[in-house]
Amino acid sequence: MIFYFFIDGIGFGENDESKNPYAKYAKGFFLPLAEKPVPENSKLANAVYLKTDASMGVKGLPQSATGQTAIWTGIKAPEILNRHVSGYPSFTLRKIINELSCIKVLDERNKKVAFLNAYSPVYFSHVVNKPKLISASTMIQLASKIPLLKLESILEDKGIFMDINHQFLREFAKDFLEQSHPLMQPRDPYMVGKNVTKNYLDHDLVLFEYFLTDKMGHDQNWENLETITHTVEKFIEGVMDGMDEKKDLLIITSDHGNSEDLTTNTHTKNPVPCFLYGNYAESFLEIKELSDILPRIYKKLNVDFFPTWEKVASMQNE
Repeated sequence: MIFYFFIDGIGFGENDESKNPYAKYAKGFFLPLAEKPVPENSKLANAVYLKTDASMGVKGLPQSATGQTAIWTGIKAPEILNRHVSGYPSFTLRKIINELSCIKVLDERNKKVAFLNAYSPVYFSHVVNKPKLISASTMIQLASKIPLLKLESILEDKGIFMDINHQFLREFAKDFLEQSHPLMQPRDPYMVGKNVTKNYLDHDLVLFEYFLTDKMGHDQNWENLETITHTVEKFIEGVMDGMDEKKDLLIITSDHGNSEDLTTNTHTKNPVPCFLYGNYAESFLEIKELSDILPRIYKKLNVDFFPTWEKVASMQNE
């Protein structure tokens, strides 16, 4: 099993508590993003942190739509468009995702793949009513025949809400869930990571998106980033404890820097992490930029698939 975890808006920053929340709050995974070592007695000490280029050779600040397209399709999206695209995927990016989504590619080749984000009824209505205002991460699932997970999947430890600990869900869901509903209770991020991972060990690839890091980076919200740092670190610890490092692989990456520098409310040009822990990690050590990751995942899964440059270029219509 490969667990491919996307954390929006994190990069390698400075060891400066006045600008980098990870220098101030991190105790685990985020420590190297503040030039700090991980604890020697932790599993993190056996992991690799690669500094990865989110710009992919194109000038300007890396952005979400092109970065996420590269993460989920393996295509060097900024080079196709000769620019970085923020927010939601453009027409050409939607064409690329609909054709080359890793979930679609693997499902069509009889690989077991799952996207773990669970969605509310409000979001399902949004998908229907505003299909152009959907993130690349959600779009990779919609491009396949596998349906999006509903909130109920969380109760079976088969899905995860975007905030992991339900701090946001408890406020957001007041209009459609009773306070006594199990989903309205706080959740332990460590147990969420551990239990969900164990339930998907028979899969080839599982994916999860977490975007609050980017949102709070734009908001320059130190208080929320303290909670987020601890929540995500505990979740990752649970995932690592739920997997078998001799059989499974955890990959964590991001689409651009942002929350590692709260002196600005924009993205940064800092390299982003490609975190590797577990089996086959050594075969990913040559990764230089975001578009390098998925082709190596395909290779590990014995999937002989990658479109020619001509095929991808032909999708451009902008």
